[in-house]
Amino acid sequence: MAVALVTLASEERAWGRPWHVPSPPAVTIRELARRYAVAAGRPPIKLIQMPRFLLRTAGLIVPIAREMAEMDHQWYAPFHMDATETADIFRLTATDLDTAVRDEVS
Repeated sequence: MAVALVTLASEERAWGRPWHVPSPPAVTIRELARRYAVAAGRPPIKLIQMPRFLLRTAGLIVPIAREMAEMDHQWYAPFHMDATETADIFRLTATDLDTAVRDEVS
């Protein structure tokens, strides 16, 4: 992200429009949690799905639950961004997901 921000800020041809930052291929939240567990040398955790009505009800009292409920459309359908143009024009690449997870855990 930082490399993309510095690159795009310093390139006049990038100004005046949005750019998607290259990212590794999408994985499920369960797969991401599994990779974090492996990187941390811990057993995988069990994830359970919270019913939508419960999250919305909790949002009446808990501000972060309200914010999560507002964005929950991202969890019920694929949510992909295409950064091909950014990668091609500015020669930016994503950090491998396992590398990013390992660096964050250590």
